[in-house]
Amino acid sequence: MFLYPALTIGFLFVAVPLLVHLINMLRHRRQKWAAMDFLLASYRKQKKWIRLRQLLLLLSRLAVAAVLIAMLCGWNGGGQMLGMLGGTTTHHVVILDDSYSMGDASGGTTPYTRALEALQKLARRLATDDGNHQLTVMRSSRAALTLRGGSESGDSAADLSAQTVTSDSRLISRVMSTSASSLLTDLVPALDLATELIQSTPADRKVLYIASDFRDRDWATPQRLAEAMRAISGDDVSIRMIDCAIGSAANLSVVDVSPAQDVWVAGVPVVINAKIRNNGPSDVNNVSLDSRVYHYPSEVTQPDPTLVTSGRVESLPASVIESLPAGQEVTVTFQVFIAEQGVHAIEVSLPEDALSIDNKRTCTLPLSDAEKVLIIDADPEARGAYHVASVLDPGSQVRIGAIPDVQPPAFLRSATLETFAAYRAVYLVNIPEINENVADALDRYVRRGGGVMWFLGDDIQRDSYNRNLLAAGRQLLPMPLGESKPVAPSDEGTTADVVFGDSPELLAPLKTAGDAALSLIGLSRSWTLEVPGIEATDDPNRPRVKTVLKRRDGNAFVTQHDVDRGRVITVLSGIDGQWTNWPGDPTFVVFLLQANADLWSGAAPPTRRFIDEPVERTIALDQYAPQVMYLPATDQPPRVPVEMVAEPIDTDASTETLAEVVLDPTEMVIAGESNVSDILQPGISEWAFTQTDGRRRIIPVASVIRSGEGNLKRADAAVIQQNLLPVDVRFLSSEAWNAENQTAGSSKLTLFLLGLLGLLLAAEQALAYWASYHTSSTALGGGKRPASHLGAFSLRGAR
Repeated sequence: MFLYPALTIGFLFVAVPLLVHLINMLRHRRQKWAAMDFLLASYRKQKKWIRLRQLLLLLSRLAVAAVLIAMLCGWNGGGQMLGMLGGTTTHHVVILDDSYSMGDASGGTTPYTRALEALQKLARRLATDDGNHQLTVMRSSRAALTLRGGSESGDSAADLSAQTVTSDSRLISRVMSTSASSLLTDLVPALDLATELIQSTPADRKVLYIASDFRDRDWATPQRLAEAMRAISGDDVSIRMIDCAIGSAANLSVVDVSPAQDVWVAGVPVVINAKIRNNGPSDVNNVSLDSRVYHYPSEVTQPDPTLVTSGRVESLPASVIESLPAGQEVTVTFQVFIAEQGVHAIEVSLPEDALSIDNKRTCTLPLSDAEKVLIIDADPEARGAYHVASVLDPGSQVRIGAIPDVQPPAFLRSATLETFAAYRAVYLVNIPEINENVADALDRYVRRGGGVMWFLGDDIQRDSYNRNLLAAGRQLLPMPLGESKPVAPSDEGTTADVVFGDSPELLAPLKTAGDAALSLIGLSRSWTLEVPGIEATDDPNRPRVKTVLKRRDGNAFVTQHDVDRGRVITVLSGIDGQWTNWPGDPTFVVFLLQANADLWSGAAPPTRRFIDEPVERTIALDQYAPQVMYLPATDQPPRVPVEMVAEPIDTDASTETLAEVVLDPTEMVIAGESNVSDILQPGISEWAFTQTDGRRRIIPVASVIRSGEGNLKRADAAVIQQNLLPVDVRFLSSEAWNAENQTAGSSKLTLFLLGLLGLLLAAEQALAYWASYHTSSTALGGGKRPASHLGAFSLRGAR
């Protein structure tokens, strides 16, 4: 109502003319005077008119004092009433960028806080400004989730949708209580939904406000943003950009934390890779990296909402990054040793800087006991199986985590999906023939996450392999097998028989030494792969085949390809010593250990979940009760648990009944659920399950943000305006915006009050003249003398 509320005490001054009038009445004395009888008689006849003139004069003086004080206090409360008389309606659409870069605290207050302040100033100004005003407020994160969930309704994404602005401060209280989200998103979804709202809401004028930090990541090349804004711009839409950031800031980010691809078994050390990025403009030195392990052994059976996590915390020795150049990444590795089975959590954190949300990242580490692998060798002496088993289970004090189970080819006669499901990986060494039933079982096993490795020696039947392993949509071979061809001797005798292929990730530890590391491998013959035709190459369902090793002549020797969740590795030679001496070379040990870890990875559970992805879990109802509890991640306990009931799902497994529980942030936003912000928080969240024996089991979940907003470099406003042409936008800093709203809406009212004050002063003078007594007489010589102004003289005291 008032720009300067402290000055409203001046309204007490309005009572001064009234007090003067009352005091003036108190000072009259009654005095008998015969000459006054005539005047009193006249006064009795004119008493009503005299009192009316005096009352109007008093009221005019009170009004002058009130208007003068209102102008000094900056009163702006009459504009809305005046505007309502005009009937003009304006629709104000505010898009709040709440992507996590808006949490930059380098300027003291975050850009999102300044965006909320700008919204608050706008709402206050509209409450007193001319005309009818409707307000729509939409956060970019909610718009992105709404569109991702399949809804194109702007009302579902908006916190406020075309609400009439009043002086009630509760209108925007819900938005004012929010904070920057944890999502990586741009403004395109919000602009698309705002277009729908603007076009569907009738209004005389339409104004779009975009409150953002205008980072270089989004606005350096704003083609998509420009297209969305061109769709919304028009003659009746004004666009105003409110820049809420102060400047660019240096920032370090933990962009990834994950366990190295390996056999994750309790009691075996696991390497953790942490990737750190320097988003700032200058190099940094001696950066400390803290690591923690959250243990969830079987003894942890009760979730504790009063703590950040229910697991037992173990701090690891800090790592130091000696130097990290600007704009570069570095990977820090460290080992963790956990003796207990179960799912545990790892957390890596950096010192506090401008953007705190990307200074910490987590992952989970699912550890099982040693698991069985199936090895089937057609050689009666099982020479190939021996080479594989001796690497995977060397005995002595070395523990790999694999328990080899060597079986003859007859084992495959009755093999089904359930047969292979008991093994983490399957090694098939020089099996002459694979029938269709076995091929079907292997295909289903691989698609569920299993791993298969082929060693193709001279005993295999090529036509049987091609017919059964590649028919009916099966992809158990990288390509159809061709002829087995000898490796021609080198002309100079210096080139190795085997060299690294195009994708040598399985032999990454040896890659640094180059092809010389493979120089002792001898290869006389191997199978070749038929080159696919053009039609097969264009097939989108055809797997991408990676060549790990190749022969000297360029033909593939070892390949790798994925089939759904599982993985297939093919060695186009046997390992019985007839075609190659590779099993006797040290590189075979490195290859087989890396390959075994690669085959296991398909069935490994995920080690992290992006915060905008559904939180889901499948349980067996014969082991767990359907009532489950989910405790979202938080940095400030207590945590608010979410209780749910798992719904049964259809499955082709006849031995167990499965149920699924899902928390989908997109569906929660569309449904308007208030706790969606808790689900979107990064950190360690927890599932709490009740087993059929009554005991609780706690399983952690690593919820992480999507990396990409750590670079806080600002885009130039002039460049943005040029890139958005022909869209006409007006740029304002948040400080300039607040100053504009501080005085906007009161200028017209001030002019009105100034004119009213002039009219009241003129009226007061006229009433003072009218309420006074005047006489005029002819001066000597025929001239006139001025009229005497006796003022407002009261005769009540004269007697």
